[in-house]
Amino acid sequence: MLYLLPFLTSLSENLQRVNNRVSKYLKTPNAKQIHDVRTSIRRLDATYLILPKKNRTGTSLSDYVLKCKEFFKVNSEIRDLDIIYEKLQKYPSNAHRNRVIEELKASRNATLERAKTIARSLKSTDTTRIIDKIGVTEKELQKRYNKMISRLISRIESTFPAVLTNQAKLEELHDLRISCKKLRYLLELLPEDKNNVLKTRKTLQKLQDILGTLHDYDFTIEYLGSLGQSSTEIQEIITIEKEERNAKYHEFLRFCKRRLDISQDSFLIMIKSLKIIT
Repeated sequence: MLYLLPFLTSLSENLQRVNNRVSKYLKTPNAKQIHDVRTSIRRLDATYLILPKKNRTGTSLSDYVLKCKEFFKVNSEIRDLDIIYEKLQKYPSNAHRNRVIEELKASRNATLERAKTIARSLKSTDTTRIIDKIGVTEKELQKRYNKMISRLISRIESTFPAVLTNQAKLEELHDLRISCKKLRYLLELLPEDKNNVLKTRKTLQKLQDILGTLHDYDFTIEYLGSLGQSSTEIQEIITIEKEERNAKYHEFLRFCKRRLDISQDSFLIMIKSLKIIT
């Protein structure tokens, strides 16, 4: 059951968390601050999505969340560039690798300037007053919450067959990762005393971590492959990244076989039971 007062408290806390992390980001926009601000925006978006449509259209809160999503997207680009940079650092120095690294740095700096502009815009909003006029009932929240939970569960159930049989389904793997994240953040809004909810959140976290690593490989391989007539050195890096990506995909399959099999403890059965809990 989703209760009104704890929900509104969570919404207020998530707004303040975003505001605080944007401040830290503007001071030191390093990898940790990028991670922290993206996580805080995800949690804010999860609480925001539970609100009825009247609260998600033409309000100060909706404008703020829209700006947060823009900020999130730009920082996702920076984060992906950082991942490629870190991966390339593992390989021997050569002119081709070093040139790509310099291009990454230049692209990151330009993207960071865009992100800082959005961050300053977010800081100009008074988040302490942004939810003052929200009028919502517990019944409305519960109805919307159940709808979002059911929608995410359906997406996860429909996506699994494709990604378990074909590792080249990159879009489906990405969609599965996003759905797992959203479901996990929504489950955080429920009381902590529900054992299977906590267990499901841990499983979602593990899935999210594995799928996130796969995404990092996929983005790196795609980026390096888009450089045109790549050198032998860059092609060798692509080959190694593909081999490591294949190993990670098989880790994903082993995890699914071990933890997500069709049984009473099955993850897919577990998430179906959430419809009853909520």
